[in-house]
Amino acid sequence: MVKTDLKPATVSVRINPDVKKRAIEKLAKSGLSLSDYTRIAITSVANDGLPKYFGIPNSEVLGAVNEMIDDATGKTHMPETHSLKELKERLNDD
Repeated sequence: MVKTDLKPATVSVRINPDVKKRAIEKLAKSGLSLSDYTRIAITSVANDGLPKYFGIPNSEVLGAVNEMIDDATGKTHMPETHSLKELKERLNDD
């Protein structure tokens, strides 16, 4: 049961200004403010935990993770280059 006599807590986050602007615009179309949505999301996690989809990374995230693993284990995606000219040649070689 939630006590209603408690003073509300404040949550502060840092986010890219463009992302914030776009989120505000999209939420407004649904009649929600950024504060409304944040309150809904945090309350939902507190009551029900993270949504199942939250833990499933998209292909971009999986690719980045795999690249970090390869880097950490010494595997490379691109042969080593020793000059800017050589790098440009490898990048332009389709």
